[in-house]
Amino acid sequence: MSEPRIQTRSWPRSSVDALLDAARSAGLLSALDQQFASRLSKLYGETNLGVGWATAIVSRQESAGHVCADLSRLAKEGLTTDAGTESETFSVLAVNDSVDDWLDELRTSPMIESVSMAVREDGEPRPLVLDEEGRLYLRRSFRNQERLASLVRERTHCPDLEVDWELAETGIARLIPEASGGDDAPRRALETALARPLAIVTGGPGTGKTTLVARLIALLVEQALASGQGAQRVRLLAPTGKAAAAMTASFSFQRETLELSLALRQAMDVSAETVHRALYQQTRRDVFGCAPDWTLAEDIVVVDEASMVDLDLMARLFEACRPVGRIVLLGDPSQLASVDSGAILAELCERVGGRVGGRGGERGSAEAKEAPDFRVRSASRGVVGGLGDSVVRLRTSHRFAESGSIDRLAEAIRLGDADSVIGILDDPACPEVERLPIDSLAEVRARLVSLCRPVHREIEAAVGASEKLERLQHYRVLCAHRRGPLGVEALCRVLDEAAAVARHTTRRSGWWLGRMLLVTRNAPEQNLWNGDVGLIEETSLGLRAIFPDGEGGVRSLSAGRLPTHESAIAMSVHKSQGSEFDVVDLVLGDVLSRVLTRELVYTGVTRARSKLRIHASEDVLRDAVGRRVSRDSGLGERLWAD
Repeated sequence: MSEPRIQTRSWPRSSVDALLDAARSAGLLSALDQQFASRLSKLYGETNLGVGWATAIVSRQESAGHVCADLSRLAKEGLTTDAGTESETFSVLAVNDSVDDWLDELRTSPMIESVSMAVREDGEPRPLVLDEEGRLYLRRSFRNQERLASLVRERTHCPDLEVDWELAETGIARLIPEASGGDDAPRRALETALARPLAIVTGGPGTGKTTLVARLIALLVEQALASGQGAQRVRLLAPTGKAAAAMTASFSFQRETLELSLALRQAMDVSAETVHRALYQQTRRDVFGCAPDWTLAEDIVVVDEASMVDLDLMARLFEACRPVGRIVLLGDPSQLASVDSGAILAELCERVGGRVGGRGGERGSAEAKEAPDFRVRSASRGVVGGLGDSVVRLRTSHRFAESGSIDRLAEAIRLGDADSVIGILDDPACPEVERLPIDSLAEVRARLVSLCRPVHREIEAAVGASEKLERLQHYRVLCAHRRGPLGVEALCRVLDEAAAVARHTTRRSGWWLGRMLLVTRNAPEQNLWNGDVGLIEETSLGLRAIFPDGEGGVRSLSAGRLPTHESAIAMSVHKSQGSEFDVVDLVLGDVLSRVLTRELVYTGVTRARSKLRIHASEDVLRDAVGRRVSRDSGLGERLWAD
């Protein structure tokens, strides 16, 4: 990936507003960034151009998913803006000759606090915080970062929990008989979750993270019942309604298939919910406008798809879990991070498995260290662990085809090995994966229309609504972009038009036989959640939208009861998180873009179970594999500080 050439230009220096106007015209700032900096400067009477510029930059970086604006890094790398298919990189030093001069100005501003001032509760609050490394934060983000780091360290720098290891080993051998084989990661994951107040279980798709939840809960309930206590109180959480529904279904299936006593099975009758719903009480205020000191009452909290949880929500979750005995986070830090600020799971795992900091470098580290023996350690009371003792990575995937081509490709992408990625895609011995070139826009669209026809025929030929919905999950087109000639919106129009013509109808009404539907907003009244997929089919009542009911059945809705939705034949990689399909066409295109990152490609590739086609030029694919999501933050330093 080539380094961008940083452009310098003469910015207006007559006033803060003039500077911000010019930066917005150049595409560096949004209207929100401009107004935020302008209003704060006027409110605090700040006329210094460097302070107003820094305020706009921190707003810009927060909107891009960063926890802060790392001004020292930006001074070296510049600010990049997209203009159509072109991108430009400008120097961030708009009004100062050096970053040191800029930071000195910021330290004297009435709008900006130093770190030592920001941790105090007294004094007049200031909206921005500057740390000793030259990172500028919104005050809220800094407080969230510091509080989360403190709560995590409290859990990780404390002795192991009390466990009846003889009973636990018997239970693990019963629940995971394969643990006696070569891969002992599932066993270590269960031991870690039993022994540590915080356990972080990571791994790629299909490695069994969610499958372990039912086994862990069974072991904990068994321990409690054996000691004469009541069953453990459990809270299963996920960041989205769709993920919560999937977690509930997986947990229920595992609970029914495991060899458990009736008492154990009854004690494990629990459903998942969203993190937002679980923390609803935190948002309430008393008559004086104060939030209650409210906490969760459960003994164990399990969070699935933790990579999708942003800094603010994770800080609120750990705050609510102060009295909770055990927290278990499940997720894949190599996938796309949260939509909002932070890459929290990646930073929690940064020194285990090679990831380093919010910027995601690579290095060998703590994973080479021998895993702790919690049973031996329990004999030495008072031994204090650390964050590294709480992280376990599952490596064996059970999702992909037997030859393992998709698994090998995903691992090469995760490691950033572009040569291996191209080699695997071009290897005739790896028929499950291939790269299709981009010759022309019309050719790509015609190719996708042809590739989509089999799934429509399969759905049409299926007998019964349940079988039609099951076949709906066989295939999907995944796009890197939402807009553009090869984005979700354009491809949905093309593919829906072709499918409607094949059904001798038209797509213009949006209500036609065979249309695949994707719900885009939570609708609890209909028990439908953002990301749920359904189908328009003929029923005894006429055309209806049919969806799985979560219990093996089907429910139907009229057009008037259907929540906000769009076509599902093509969807964004972001929307596909948590889903899996037999066959995936991943469309990256032939135009370089900052949106195309290693994490996005990895997430798209790992949605496929048996067949993957990547529609991209070699240059675009190499550039994407070499580009990592970079989110500025100081959380990793605080979590892993000695």
